[in-house]
Amino acid sequence: MSIINDKNKDIISGIEKLFDTSFRITDNSIILDIRNEVTHYKIHLEMFPDDVKGDEENYLVSVYTNNCHLQLQNCKRIIISQMLEEIIFISETSDKISGLIVSKRGDCSLYSNVDKDVLSKDFSELNSEKLLSAVALSVSEEIPD
Repeated sequence: MSIINDKNKDIISGIEKLFDTSFRITDNSIILDIRNEVTHYKIHLEMFPDDVKGDEENYLVSVYTNNCHLQLQNCKRIIISQMLEEIIFISETSDKISGLIVSKRGDCSLYSNVDKDVLSKDFSELNSEKLLSAVALSVSEEIPD
């Protein structure tokens, strides 16, 4: 079974375009090394298809930087924002959402187990800690038809 398939090839291509680099494909992972020589940041991103459930669209995403290791399991959605110059890896249940954000500028953020109802609240009513996650993950909300 190939890691790159008809379902994920557009996502892979979009991420490569955003970061202006190419993925390296191994037998069990998709790897992207992001470097900025001006700011000296390095990000090593690995996406592992989660074969436990046999779902090719379910990933374990690991991000390594000079300062941290972040991991998001059960990633089912990937949002690429050219405008924000970032990708958002989303894992969610019916009432919680987690997001791992990797920016072209070299920033990485992880917001975990956020109540989904926070995303639709009036942001002016949220304290600063919840406001950060609400703003960062609000881009993941589905827009009704």
